[in-house]
Amino acid sequence: MKKYSYDTNKYPFSSEVEKLYGVRDLELIHKQWIGARKYDLLDDVATDQNTDYHKTFYDEANSDFYKVYESFLSEVIFPLFDEPVLYQKVPTFRVHQPQNIAVAAFHSDKEYSHVSDEVNIFLPLTEAKGNTTIWAESEVGRSDYKPMEAEYGEFWLWDGANLTHGNKVNDSDVCRVSIDFRLLPKSKYSNTKQTSTSKNMEMSIGNYWKDVN
Repeated sequence: MKKYSYDTNKYPFSSEVEKLYGVRDLELIHKQWIGARKYDLLDDVATDQNTDYHKTFYDEANSDFYKVYESFLSEVIFPLFDEPVLYQKVPTFRVHQPQNIAVAAFHSDKEYSHVSDEVNIFLPLTEAKGNTTIWAESEVGRSDYKPMEAEYGEFWLWDGANLTHGNKVNDSDVCRVSIDFRLLPKSKYSNTKQTSTSKNMEMSIGNYWKDVN
């Protein structure tokens, strides 16, 4: 688990998402977005990725956000690996609203169709700290959960496939907005025909995964 920094002027993730929702401040998306609504506790895997916030993000697959995403992967992420990797074609979008959670339950990703060789990137688009961020154990089975805190302009590379992690109820008055995505060494790939939990997408190259080449 390691935290890195990047240039937000070169890779303006936050401003691209603000444009998508027509808001000035992503931390206040629950107040500024015209489509905002308050949800009951999102403690079900069938609902935590099925809000109006998520539908808007996932319906805009051709937005300029993806130009930033592809450049960031090519110039910042891929050089961190010593072999070719596959990457999650559409990153997972999170909105951790006040008095709510952004992921249904504490879990390791391998419980949800993922393989243990995957590597995770957690990239906040707003400040992520305390009960507005991911809490993860330091080693498999330790359950010594600590917050993965980061500012906008920082990201974590970590082992979400095997480490148990989750959210606590956001006790602040602002949202944590973030993306997370997975990478897989190409040498570890095999088409298992499994499908993703939230979108029922086949986890194969061209569907869930995208090849660098």
